[in-house]
Amino acid sequence: MARPQHHPDASALNWIIASAVVVLAPLTLEFPLWLSFAVAGLFAWRYAGLHHGWYQPGRIVRYALTFFLAGAVFKEYGTLLGRDAGMAMLAGLIALKFIESRTIRDYLLVAFLLYLVIAGDFFYSQSLAHGGYMIIAVLVCTATLIRLNQDHARLPIVSFRLAGTLLLKALPLMLVMYLLFPRLQGGLWGLPSDAYAGRTGLSDSMNPGSINQLSQNTEPAFRVEFDGDVPANKDLYWRALVMWDTDGREWRAGKMMPLETGEPKKFGEPVSYTITLEPSNKPWLVALDRPSTIPKLAFPRSGYLIQGRSLVKKRVRYDMQSQAQQRTDKIGDVTRQRSLALPDNTSDRVRRLAASWRSQYVNDRDVAQAALRYFNQNEFVYTLEPPLLGQNPVDEFLFETRRGFCEHYATSFATLMRAAGIPSRIVVGYQGGEYNEGGEYMIVRQSDAHSWNELWLPNEGWVRVDPTGAIAPERIELGSDAVRRLSSQGLPLGSLSPELLEQAMKLGAMARAWRNSRMLWDNINLQWYRWISDYTFERQEKFLNNLGVYAPTWLGMLAGLLGGVALLTFAFAWAMRLRRRTRDPVVVAYNQFSRKLARAGIVRGSSEGAKAFSERVVLSFPGQIAAIDSITNMYNELRYGDGSEELLVKMQKLVRDFSVGKKEAV
Repeated sequence: MARPQHHPDASALNWIIASAVVVLAPLTLEFPLWLSFAVAGLFAWRYAGLHHGWYQPGRIVRYALTFFLAGAVFKEYGTLLGRDAGMAMLAGLIALKFIESRTIRDYLLVAFLLYLVIAGDFFYSQSLAHGGYMIIAVLVCTATLIRLNQDHARLPIVSFRLAGTLLLKALPLMLVMYLLFPRLQGGLWGLPSDAYAGRTGLSDSMNPGSINQLSQNTEPAFRVEFDGDVPANKDLYWRALVMWDTDGREWRAGKMMPLETGEPKKFGEPVSYTITLEPSNKPWLVALDRPSTIPKLAFPRSGYLIQGRSLVKKRVRYDMQSQAQQRTDKIGDVTRQRSLALPDNTSDRVRRLAASWRSQYVNDRDVAQAALRYFNQNEFVYTLEPPLLGQNPVDEFLFETRRGFCEHYATSFATLMRAAGIPSRIVVGYQGGEYNEGGEYMIVRQSDAHSWNELWLPNEGWVRVDPTGAIAPERIELGSDAVRRLSSQGLPLGSLSPELLEQAMKLGAMARAWRNSRMLWDNINLQWYRWISDYTFERQEKFLNNLGVYAPTWLGMLAGLLGGVALLTFAFAWAMRLRRRTRDPVVVAYNQFSRKLARAGIVRGSSEGAKAFSERVVLSFPGQIAAIDSITNMYNELRYGDGSEELLVKMQKLVRDFSVGKKEAV
């Protein structure tokens, strides 16, 4: 490749700007609007300066712009470190570097910085679509480097073709690095602390409307693969948190309770499954109600909960087993007191309503059934758009608005049960899910977030009661997506006939096609995660074990990596050497003839034809005219005519017998 000129032309600037636009485009969704406009403005300023002679700032102005950028980023993020602030500062500095770029060295530096931005882009997403886009970005940057090293402009396809060839040749090396580079556990592989600031999901506190905020969020919360048959939707209660404490408006998980004593009695067949949990930046793990095993990466908590040993900052995959029918023997005094506590601001109307049921029924289960009938037989409505409530939300909901989401019913039911002297608590998690037939797994989305109740009943232990099912059985039996679809059609929940419900739930051709395409894409992304993104230390260790390498050490893996790279380099060099060797026996024989003449001092030119070469050779070796002419004629006949196998054998023999000494005098 020719040595590049010191001062690049306008075409080179266009290439580097195009590369910057391609690389930085995804970050405009993450950056504040002012930064995106500032970066675009600096690019345009440099472009106008080169093509239209606009004023280009001097050193003092550039320093001032740099300090202004740092101050603006600090004001926006409160720091210059971390993922968001660091990437914003890097993008701004690249744009400022454009302003002062004058030589090929400056442009090359910008191109290399863009590779750094590509690496930083993976702090935001490691999905298949994002990875595919970053491959395009790498291809564009590599083609730009090739263009910057050319002494004159050529067709863009030339640079892109060479860039693609280089990337394909680097693919085996990338695979070896991916498989063998040591996956060290710990901080080296951790993302910046602010990489999870935008995560949404369940919180450890709940007030009217908090879960409803997730109802429109269709992002997956986790995915589940069952070992056997998939349970019915009404049995899919995914447990995450237990709310114990309330001030009358907000419910909180509060301090950790002591673990339940005694082994619970279990009935029925256990359900085995594997969960792939999306990052939440929270410590709790979800499990089908109720879990009977604890994965290695977690420990048990009171309330039959599972908590991870660290925050869930990346996708985690764990095997679980649950048994829905369990019974505990007794309730501790601390647990009883906490599950009966009522705030002082509990209204008299709420207390009188609970007392009326208690006076009618001795059995706690009958009291709970009376509360469910109260919800079902009065004008309560399950809605995704409940009205705002004041300082006493339970009282207002029960006696005035009577319109709410699952948390309205769960908090009101728990308050009524405690007022009636029945220990109760609120469980928060997810309910239902959407089955992906193509991938044979279930997707549980943030919109499936749900809250329900548990009551302590004598001789039964903690029993699940879901008051939402008394108002909107469609939510429990068909899932949250069904609620949204029915609500969009203006159909009231809880009173639909089976025929009308079946008709309302039918999907049109376009809707089915859209759903199938979403499921297919989700399955592809899940496979990408399983085989690419989730290549952790444990999976690397398992891979090496399959190769016969047990208990690999860091130094051992590093030595294997270096050995693999060396072996790959040697194989590539050998392949290139073999490629240089022509396999055409006619060309091989004629090259042997040419080498004999070269040793005698007559070298064939790179563009010299066989006939012209022979005419030059016979001038130096007139005694070999017959042999030289015969070899030349045979070569032309075999290469460009209809030469036979016998003619090739005869030519090879003539070449072997041909010998020359020093040039003969003419």
